[in-house]
Amino acid sequence: MHGGSFFDAKWRSSGEFRPKIVAYYYKQWDEFLMGFHAHDATEFMYVISGICSVETKNEVIAMRKGDLIMLDAGVPHKLRVDKDSPCRMLNVEFTFKPCEGVFPSLNQLAEGDPALLAMLERQLDTIVLRDSADVQHILKSLVMELDIGGAGAGKETMTNLLISQLLVRVARLAAEDAKDSAERQIHRYVRTAAEYIHQHYDCDIQAKDVAAAVSLHPVYLQRIFKANMNVSITEYLTELRVERAKMLLASTDVPIIEVADYIGLNSRQYFSMLFKKTTGMSPAAYRKSAASIQSFSTL
Repeated sequence: MHGGSFFDAKWRSSGEFRPKIVAYYYKQWDEFLMGFHAHDATEFMYVISGICSVETKNEVIAMRKGDLIMLDAGVPHKLRVDKDSPCRMLNVEFTFKPCEGVFPSLNQLAEGDPALLAMLERQLDTIVLRDSADVQHILKSLVMELDIGGAGAGKETMTNLLISQLLVRVARLAAEDAKDSAERQIHRYVRTAAEYIHQHYDCDIQAKDVAAAVSLHPVYLQRIFKANMNVSITEYLTELRVERAKMLLASTDVPIIEVADYIGLNSRQYFSMLFKKTTGMSPAAYRKSAASIQSFSTL
């Protein structure tokens, strides 16, 4: 971790420190390739218009209008702007200084906002936020205050309040994004599990087989599946099998005694019991009823 890192514990454990703006500027980039470099301060880069890419040692981040990236102090990075895609940016760099009567401190902010505390504990080298108009508003207000906001303690207090607001808002957006990412991953697991069931319902599968297919512990998959689908994996599989059996009985001439095999049930007796429990009719009665309906519809 770089000595001036936003995540350095000394900003919260050895006194009261607050953010200090050390540089800020607007810049129009028209075809530009910057080599890897790092700053002693933490940097915000906000894309006002156009597109660009920011590359770190670990990833290449495509950025467009409305995107914000926060780069921790000491993180090597480079900027690329292509010839046909100019990019206008607003950059703000900050470190920390003793409060000296101007509060809130970083410690106070973290104690009062769980999202900021979580962000400090995660210690991410880069944080990327997509299309955040409220962050743009805070950044522009901060720069305006730095430029024409007067002088003395009043200006210093206002700039500290604005950068503090910016940090809290970024932390909350980052927390929301992390939650959304986790939820998207959960939805992917559930969707993959459902797809596996649809592709293998004709086999003798159980919940543990579905969990193995998506590389999750069966108990965890059962929990997220039920939360998202409102039925358990077993109930979902049963409903699907019954629906397929209804289709086979109504639309094909597959013998009733073989339908159980088509839907992955080894016991014909169990199939008949399950079908009647679910539909209120025996398989034979259902086929007869479906045939009567089809005959009537052709008249």
